Amino acid sequence: MNKLKLFFQGGTLLILLFAACRKQEFMPPPEGAKVPEADTVKITLKEALAASPAKLFYQAWQRSGMDDRLRSLSDGKSMFTILAPGDAAMERAGLTLQTIQSMEVKDLDSLLMFYTLRERITVAQLEDKPDNYIAISLLSNPALKVPRFITGTPSLYESEPYFYRQHLQVKDGKTYVNGKVAGAGISVAAKDGYLWLLDQTVTKPVKTLLEVVEADGRFTMLLAILRYTDGQYNQIWKDATGSNNSRRNSTDKSFSKRFGWELSPPPRLQPRVPNLYKNTLLLPTDEAFRNAGFNSLADLQQFNIDRSLPRKILDRWGYPVMSGNFATDTLLDYHINWGNLLNGMTRDVSARSGTNAPFFYSNVMSNAVLGNYVVTGKWTGSNEEGLPDPNYYMPLDFSRDASGKILVKVKGSEAPAATVVDADIYSIMGPIHAIDHLLIPKGFKIK
Repeated sequence: MNKLKLFFQGGTLLILLFAACRKQEFMPPPEGAKVPEADTVKITLKEALAASPAKLFYQAWQRSGMDDRLRSLSDGKSMFTILAPGDAAMERAGLTLQTIQSMEVKDLDSLLMFYTLRERITVAQLEDKPDNYIAISLLSNPALKVPRFITGTPSLYESEPYFYRQHLQVKDGKTYVNGKVAGAGISVAAKDGYLWLLDQTVTKPVKTLLEVVEADGRFTMLLAILRYTDGQYNQIWKDATGSNNSRRNSTDKSFSKRFGWELSPPPRLQPRVPNLYKNTLLLPTDEAFRNAGFNSLADLQQFNIDRSLPRKILDRWGYPVMSGNFATDTLLDYHINWGNLLNGMTRDVSARSGTNAPFFYSNVMSNAVLGNYVVTGKWTGSNEEGLPDPNYYMPLDFSRDASGKILVKVKGSEAPAATVVDADIYSIMGPIHAIDHLLIPKGFKIK
């Protein structure tokens, strides 16, 4: 009798096979054999889920409207991938049998759509790949709009719905989802998709970058100096001109809007403009400031005063403009704007995200993966000097210490590397990685 048929005939045998399985398949093929193709597999995705140990997840599926949803999305050839957390993981997340039985169908659908992906994602696509495989789930957020790709290039003026994505990788026998270990690399091929079993639930982001940073409690000095310099910049302009409409404040009222940390409501006359841009942040904790000798906001304010402040000047046409930046703008440039200020890339994150904003989780933080990452792509227009912008590549160097912790520093900088003390803090814009030292620019002296 075929082993796969035996597997699905007995619950006891199924459990034993799960326990004995070390690799990615329930019944791994012989050494050197190819991963089963869809036309060689006889079981369906739902049959695989029903026979799996993810009983609570399957109960949720049975009570939901997912079968109808998949049928409505299928053209007869469409395939899907399900990430199914085990019972222990579901219970830790509060998704007990009683909870599932009391949930409304629409809420169950929303939960399961987050774990259901729009294609058949095989072992070969995930195993030992240097980068994450980015899969699109069935769940969207209608309030969020991201740039729409037009002929391969993202547009700043056309948007599409925000669908939650899962960044997947299988490495060293472990399944990574959005940077974190979520399973033991166990999966089963189905003729209409793939099932991946997880030992952890997956966190769905619900807050903006700004909301996450504000709620965290470890970034109080960062927020304080960014808000202070916003106010100072505008005050300098007002004192010099009598106007509240500084260039820094004319269209974007705060750093969080300039750098895309919060949603940007589209203009009334351009309702299709995106309101969300994706990014990754490596943010200094309060400890990072203390490690650099800054113990308070007053210390950072004095640092700016000692290094000179922005000032009003007249441009070549005689119009008043602001010249210069705060010293803390330079100090924090690699944290909040990927070094674009220092490297002459004048666009902020919200504009840059339309070309190519950095977006990565901790499991791929290495020079092998990110060393040639294009942080800012070539601009289709021109900069203020009328010259095309070059590609701007990853300015950071990544390594690991003896314990495996991620170290990061600015390439060429003499400053000590920062350690990632908390990775993959989720937001709807992208992940935040908290670090314990400032990313000091090359040649920059604090004292």
